[in-house]
Amino acid sequence: MSKSPVQLRVVASNDNEFARENLVRAFKNSMTEHLRAHTKGTNVNEETLLTTDYLNHFNEIIMLLELVPSAPSQFSAELADWQHESYEEHFTRSGFRDKELAIVCYHNAPEEVRRAFDSSVADMEQEMVMLLQQVQEKIDSGDTEGLSRLCSESIPRLQDLIQITAGIVNGAVSNDPDAVEDDSAKEEKADAQSAVDALFD
Repeated sequence: MSKSPVQLRVVASNDNEFARENLVRAFKNSMTEHLRAHTKGTNVNEETLLTTDYLNHFNEIIMLLELVPSAPSQFSAELADWQHESYEEHFTRSGFRDKELAIVCYHNAPEEVRRAFDSSVADMEQEMVMLLQQVQEKIDSGDTEGLSRLCSESIPRLQDLIQITAGIVNGAVSNDPDAVEDDSAKEEKADAQSAVDALFD
């Protein structure tokens, strides 16, 4: 039974959408490999395309928490001024030598790595914001003993969160395609590459 013009248009539309998805995926894969070639000699991890230098943004808080119990009034303003910065915001404002590369690599990092990293960063941000509010309350009330206890109990927890995130940056999330790809995934990858190759025929 022959297809109607409407059915043919639907099939063609689906085929075009599939081709576009393959093309986008292939370009992303090509960009990822291209960027990996430029990470050598930098602090950007070749596999994850992320860098632990971003975590300095959170390490600043730990250093302040170590100091604030000894001089609450001196460091209170610095704690109050701390604002969470996204990965891109941090490197845009930093003096990091390879900051442009870091930003581009972040946007092209493997999806599962980027997803795990962003989730871990969100956990750290939530923890930091809540803790800073509690610290400020202790400072405002003059509860120096409670402030010291709060800081000493919180620092190890924050350090653990930073280490978890650093682990993701350094490859704790597997991105080895040969370790997880089945035959259908490999075939899909080949189709995507063919879509790119076809552009240059």
